[in-house]
This record gives sequence, structure tokens and C-alpha cells, in this order.
Amino acid sequence: MPKPPIALTALKRASETAVTFRHELAALDEELLRATINTLDSEALLRRGGESLAELERVLRLMSPQRYGSLGITLGRTDGIAKFFAFSFVTTEQLPLVDLAAHPFWGSGVYAIYYRGEKEPAYAPLSGTETPIYVGKVDPVDAFAESIEAQGKKLFQRLREHARNIAKTDLDPADFNYRAATIQSGMQAAVEEFMIGLFRPIWNKGVGVCHGLGKHGDSPRTRSNKRSPWDTMHPGRKWAKGTKRNQAERHVIVDRIKNHFVNYPVIGDKAALFKRLSLG
Repeated sequence: MPKPPIALTALKRASETAVTFRHELAALDEELLRATINTLDSEALLRRGGESLAELERVLRLMSPQRYGSLGITLGRTDGIAKFFAFSFVTTEQLPLVDLAAHPFWGSGVYAIYYRGEKEPAYAPLSGTETPIYVGKVDPVDAFAESIEAQGKKLFQRLREHARNIAKTDLDPADFNYRAATIQSGMQAAVEEFMIGLFRPIWNKGVGVCHGLGKHGDSPRTRSNKRSPWDTMHPGRKWAKGTKRNQAERHVIVDRIKNHFVNYPVIGDKAALFKRLSLG
């Protein structure tokens, strides 16, 4: 066992290295980082990264068990529960996004936005299918709300924001449908995560294809941001007009979408969807 001064030196060195590495990664352009990762041995990188994270978590637990320790009591895996919520969600009807304003409703939970038009060729594979272009969740006004009224009109408000942003672009709002489901308070994140893993929507940032559809707003005066892929593909949002550079050019974004559909084919209809859910 190393003597305390040696262990202390090792911890300090590891901490300083981690901070330096974090700052270096944060400064990298997303396109450059993506291109660099593609040239590496991904399996070896993931293995070494996982081993490093495991060691870091071990040290953090030793430093503060209350903050970093594992849960003593759990309710089991949430993915099984989320699957039942998701099944309930996809059995509901898709509704026109343009009709949303006329039918306000209460509740928080999960939602999905679907494309059914022909104007954007990049979306042709998923147009009119069961695969959404985006999945999102909204938290209740009260984290412990036990009724949809106590949750507030959070789902409605978020979808209305999406509808307004789409209306500012070159896209036709009439080409979009949505599904929305109020979810038991506290379960919305698990259901959203399951749905993103199921559908791998092209505009969810975590999928790694495109991002920016769900962006609430930004100011180029306060941050030297580049224009998001959504605002490059579909310009119109006010806060993006003051940004001069794109994170990725349109042809690059289109190629990403095309390659994504090759690797992850869309779910065409409910029969295919239920089969994917192992429910039919």
C-alpha cells in the first residue's frame, strides 16, 4: 500500500490531468472532435475510457459516500416501466401540430414530433411513418404533482413553442404531427430516454446526428456560438440570424441524416413498432 504522501501526490496529479483534459475537450470544435474520433480505435478508446471512469468513481465514493455512493433502496429497473409507458404513448393518435393552439391541455410528460411532408427530401424516409424526428420531455411545475392540473400546462406550452419555431422556417407547419402523453411525475425522464433509444430521432442531440430543434434560444452577443444544424437546415429563428458561422454545412447535415437511416432504418408502421416493442 502506498504511503499517504505518495497517494496524495497521485490524487493531485490525476485531478490536475482531469481538469486539463476537460478544458481541452471543451475547447474543441464539435466537427473536429467527431472527425478525430472516427479515426481512432473506438473499441480501445471506449474500454480505456470506461476503466478510467470506474477508477474515478471509486475515488469519489471513498471521498464522499453520501454524495457518490450507490442507492440503498431502488424500485428496480426503470426501463421495463418506461416500456409500458411508451406502449401506451404510441397507441395514441398522431395529431396535427397546427391544430394545437385550438386545443390547450394540462399535464407534463413526453411528446414526439413527426414529419409527414414532401418539401424536405432529407426527411423522405421517415415521412408519414411511426418514427418521429424529435422526442422530448417536460417536467411538471411541481416535481411531486399528483394530478395533471398540478403539473401545469407544460406539455402544451412546449409543443406550442415548437410549432411557433417551425412556422418561422421554410417548412410547412401543416406537415407536422405530434403525440403527447401526460406521465406520472418523476417518470418523464425515463420514458424519454427509452423512446429516444427506441426511435433514435435524427434531431435529438443525444443520438449524435443533428441537434438544435429543441433549442430554446440563444444570443450571439453573450456567447460566440456557431449556428446549430437545425438553424442551418431551416433558418428563420431570430436568435440564429446574428450568428455568422455554421457548426456544419447543409450538405454535411444531409449526409449524416442519410447515413443514419442506413444504419437505423425507420419504423414504418404500427405493426413494425409493436414488433420492436415485442408486443405483437
